[in-house]
Amino acid sequence: MKKSVISMAAAALILITTFAMTPQTTQAQELSIEPGATITSRFIYRGLDLGSSPQVQPSIAFNYGDFNFTLWGSHPLSLTPDGSDYKEVKFWMNYTFDLGNFTLTPQIENHFNANADLFDFDEDTTTHVFQASVRAAAKGDVAPDFLLGYAFWGADGFEPTLYLEAGVNFSVGDTGLRAFLSGQYSEEGGFVDLGYEGDFVFNQLGLSASRHLRISDSISVPMSVLVAINPKTERAFTAFSISF
Repeated sequence: MKKSVISMAAAALILITTFAMTPQTTQAQELSIEPGATITSRFIYRGLDLGSSPQVQPSIAFNYGDFNFTLWGSHPLSLTPDGSDYKEVKFWMNYTFDLGNFTLTPQIENHFNANADLFDFDEDTTTHVFQASVRAAAKGDVAPDFLLGYAFWGADGFEPTLYLEAGVNFSVGDTGLRAFLSGQYSEEGGFVDLGYEGDFVFNQLGLSASRHLRISDSISVPMSVLVAINPKTERAFTAFSISF
């Protein structure tokens, strides 16, 4: 029964993505390359605290019109890094469709533990995980968004996992805020499974706040604060990040 629910959700994800791929009016496009980096006090992902130290998260984004391809990583930021500390490398590609009052962005991504071999795709030993998702985001001063994701391939014993996240974006003065709630559903052994025993669980409830930190009259950097809890494990997280 659970597998059939996940299969139906995966089918819905494919249908939504296919619908989004309806040909659009083309315009002149140019390739742009955007390097960037974020330094965060903690790497929080789907209700899990990854790593035992602050992390630096460099990225290179290639944009061509509404198409995006990004290479991204997260690595411990310490003077004496432990070789076993969690290091992640990820790439994703997506296309954003502007549908008037909202945007729709289908995406495919792969990520893996960088302590493991890059070209290890043996199901017994690999750390690679492939995911597909689609995000709908409204426009306006109060803008809800919704993400439907499906992790469909991973290591031996990995169970396909459905991920849902709903949020609402708004602002107070110069501070942008996003309240969000997420959950996942899979058989036991799903992606980011903290002993969930094959149940549907809410794995994050949180609030993020962001604004520009002014360094000088001509320089400012984006900063953000995350406060979240995992309702299932009853763990609380906070993180502070700045981006360049």
